[in-house]
Amino acid sequence: MSDGKLAVLFFEAGIVLTLISMVLGPFEITGWALATASVACFVALAGMYLAFSSWDEPDEEVQPPEEPRDAETQEK
Repeated sequence: MSDGKLAVLFFEAGIVLTLISMVLGPFEITGWALATASVACFVALAGMYLAFSSWDEPDEEVQPPEEPRDAETQEK
């Protein structure tokens, strides 16, 4: 797994943790809200580090699938 893909996974995990913290806060569950917000900050910083470190990596080239050949082109 490349650093870029891992950075995207960290970003998604950070968003989920942030949303959990935003839901728990108004219900006055402050201990868990602060814990998830702290972990979300750490995950966000780790994702930023991975994203910037993979900035110069070449993009993976996706090869298009081969087109099926019909009977006319196979005969030639």
